[in-house]
Amino acid sequence: MKLHTEIITLCDYALISREGKLSISGIFDELRVQKFPGGIARAFFVATLRGTPDTSYKLKINTENGKKVMNSLDIEVHTSMNGKNNIILELVNLGFEKEGEYKFVIHNGEDEVGSTQLKVLSAEQQQQEVKYKLPN
Repeated sequence: MKLHTEIITLCDYALISREGKLSISGIFDELRVQKFPGGIARAFFVATLRGTPDTSYKLKINTENGKKVMNSLDIEVHTSMNGKNNIILELVNLGFEKEGEYKFVIHNGEDEVGSTQLKVLSAEQQQQEVKYKLPN
């Protein structure tokens, strides 16, 4: 079975219970930054993988902006007897140079297993765009 993601997201907090249940809180796909360079103090990258049961996989997780790879992490995971594995990565002081679309991608060799996108926006620009008109 080809390895693929069933769930892949960024969130405020995630954990796996003793029973193996995944809990995800505060899913987001947009981030508003006060000034650039800027970022977020803490977030979690979460993925549920499905592949061949009882198999090890060497994965690479990249953060990309266009074709530019900003961060890269190599990990090894092992699927359970049902072919699943949960990944939780705590991201601390995650920084962004400028506004744009940032892609978080999991690769198994040359194959893309799954990805999610984060849109990073300027908080100041959005505040200026929102204007309220009161009736006279």
